[in-house]
Amino acid sequence: MILVTGAESNTGQRVIRRLDKQGYKFSVLVKDIKKAPDIKSSRIKYVEGELKKQGSLKKALEGVEHAFLLTSNTDNLVKLEKNFIDAAKESGVKYLVKYSALGADPDSRSVLLRRHGKSEQYLKDSGLRYAIIRPNIFMQNFVNYFGSDIRDERKIFLPLNKAKCSYVDVRDTARLIAKVITQNGHKKKIMDVSGPESLSCGDLAELFSNALGKKVTYEDIKPKEFKKRMSAAGVPDREAEEYTELYKLLSDGICEEVTDWVYKVTEKQPRTFDEFLDDNISFFLKKKSKSKK
Repeated sequence: MILVTGAESNTGQRVIRRLDKQGYKFSVLVKDIKKAPDIKSSRIKYVEGELKKQGSLKKALEGVEHAFLLTSNTDNLVKLEKNFIDAAKESGVKYLVKYSALGADPDSRSVLLRRHGKSEQYLKDSGLRYAIIRPNIFMQNFVNYFGSDIRDERKIFLPLNKAKCSYVDVRDTARLIAKVITQNGHKKKIMDVSGPESLSCGDLAELFSNALGKKVTYEDIKPKEFKKRMSAAGVPDREAEEYTELYKLLSDGICEEVTDWVYKVTEKQPRTFDEFLDDNISFFLKKKSKSKK
């Protein structure tokens, strides 16, 4: 039996749909079954439990052999994931796949990456068989966070100067996770997951220009301005500060490397940024908003 957490996230829901489509029977951990994702299937069993309540976790993990751990970006991520790892070990889980972040390190200058680094280390020391998935920055951020600037102003505002990043499509990451969690051959594997190309913001501006048929330019901004724009996009202040801290590391080039994990595991090439744009072109071609708040 497989147990999936993180059902409220885009990645978690994509993993759930993939496992269901592939014919697996599995459980999904939710805080409240009444508020479970609207993904209905005879193969999916929703079970109640909370990462902060070990008792509920032990019950949810009964009979589970493979577990996928995805936690939202909270300031108590390490404690919550330790709870899950402990409960998984006590319940006899044979294999745990943790969702992390590229650059995770207990000594990182980024709070977000420090949290994941500490949690990774706890998992490594637990004695459980594990795999760790570290995705690079998602292409979908250009819809979720930066999309209105590109759509309305034809500009990319990021504090990256000439640094490159091998952006990955969340759909490819979910496809990889669904493979890893159902296989047994990834013992003690750490997978830094990227897209197929490393792109500067200048490269991105050119790709957007070609796709939209309208000139898109890149404007390098200061970290303070980036944080302000993240907050305006609806990101809570704490998270906006943490993403700003993370993007300072991106500007140092920590996310440039292109890896082949997606192809090695799924036997399919990851999507290019051009393909991502093709799939989301209608969003970027919407008419300008009447006002920006």
